[in-house]
Amino acid sequence: MRLLVYQWNSYYQYDLFEICNRKNISFEVFEWSFKDKNEDEGFGKWFESNVDTSKYDALLSVNYYPILSEECSKKGIKYIAWCYDNPLNVIDIERTLGNDVNRVFLFDRIQYEEYAKKGFETVYHLPLGVNTGRYSKLSVTTKERELYDADVSFVGNLYNSEIHQILTPLDDYTRGYLNSLMDMQSQIYGYFIMNKAIPDSLIQDINKQYKDKEPNTKFMINKQALLFAMSSEITRKDRLILLNLLGKRYKTKFYSYDKNELIQNVECCGSLDYISHMPQMFACSRVNLNPSLRIIQTGIPQRALDIMGAGGFLLSNYQEELGELFVDGEEMVMYESVEDAIEKADYYLKHNDIRIEIAKRGRKKVLKEHSMEQCLEIMLKTADL
Repeated sequence: MRLLVYQWNSYYQYDLFEICNRKNISFEVFEWSFKDKNEDEGFGKWFESNVDTSKYDALLSVNYYPILSEECSKKGIKYIAWCYDNPLNVIDIERTLGNDVNRVFLFDRIQYEEYAKKGFETVYHLPLGVNTGRYSKLSVTTKERELYDADVSFVGNLYNSEIHQILTPLDDYTRGYLNSLMDMQSQIYGYFIMNKAIPDSLIQDINKQYKDKEPNTKFMINKQALLFAMSSEITRKDRLILLNLLGKRYKTKFYSYDKNELIQNVECCGSLDYISHMPQMFACSRVNLNPSLRIIQTGIPQRALDIMGAGGFLLSNYQEELGELFVDGEEMVMYESVEDAIEKADYYLKHNDIRIEIAKRGRKKVLKEHSMEQCLEIMLKTADL
């Protein structure tokens, strides 16, 4: 078997290449900085002139690129998209998603089901995994234990939502409705109410309001963009509140390129390298948080698997698939409100033996049943390779 792999700055690449080498899967890589994921005339010409697709069984990319799907369709080569983002952030994705050459794998079951209900037979549900070869060899030095020592840690960003710019031109009723909807969603874990509460007619009315206020405006918004902006704002508040409340009580560290003056009593440590430093941090922190991006409706984010794979204790917001594939209270712990998160962090920080045992069981489950190698095998088998 021989794969052609599109290489970009995805943190999956190191593990993907290592697993291919371990499984004796031959691959070649190419790079391209796309001006547009849907159209790039320069790429099309380069691909046509420089890539002999007859040498490969499939083209594989991390996340979905419509332009790669289109080029594979022209050449008659299978296209495998392994997606760890939700949403996929692709404009007009349904125009290419049904291409026969596609095998698109999504980690969020609800996202998959929405496409399946529309008749897309080229989309599949596949939970994410970790590089068990790398994680099983993980070791932590005394210096790293001192460096990453913390009661509570969170690695992630705060999301700079554009919701305020979106809402400002709207009338009081529409703005009030959307703000109330965000307030309601912020109190609900495990069920995404906003999707059904925003009909297409509301999107049409919002765009009409933009046009009425500024006739020459080219700004229009679709439902997916609005939901993402609203979810990002809720997630930003979730994370700020959680960090600030825990920071008042415990030694709390925040790892991110984001800086925010609203974060108080928390040590902001900058970003971490995914391969060389993040696993050690997860292993050293007594409690690792996973407040998911709210638009991820059921799926298990990569962060949660990485925490458990590294032997860290996972404290996550409720996610349906996390509760299905792992035992709450035995392999990880989920919370259903900010207050619940604070109470559970306090309990497990005071009960070291229980916390350590949960982390051990979580790591054992991830390394046994949730490997990237197994994911790759499933994708290749689905693609008949």
